[in-house]
Amino acid sequence: MPVVVTDSASKRFDDLCAQQLGYPRIEIAAGGCNGFEKRFSWTADLQEDDVLVPHARGHVIIDTVSLSMLEHAVVDYKTDLSGCYFTIDIPEAASTCGCGTSFSL
Repeated sequence: MPVVVTDSASKRFDDLCAQQLGYPRIEIAAGGCNGFEKRFSWTADLQEDDVLVPHARGHVIIDTVSLSMLEHAVVDYKTDLSGCYFTIDIPEAASTCGCGTSFSL
């Protein structure tokens, strides 16, 4: 599987799906302080190049270009002193920014 969604992230996606319309979308966009930026959003609309990536409780939408950059990535949901948030660990990333939202390949 190209993207792994942890049990913690899967449960949180499921909880949020009950409140939102649609599916969670993960995108990689040009920008950020390190070249590429990770983005989360919600959508009910599938685009031509979207892929439904299954996880334990549902699906995540990722477009094919972003999916190619997320090979072997791990999507997680964390709760710590900083708050509650989703993370994407991309093993192939050459570097990341301090806040963890952007990376370079």
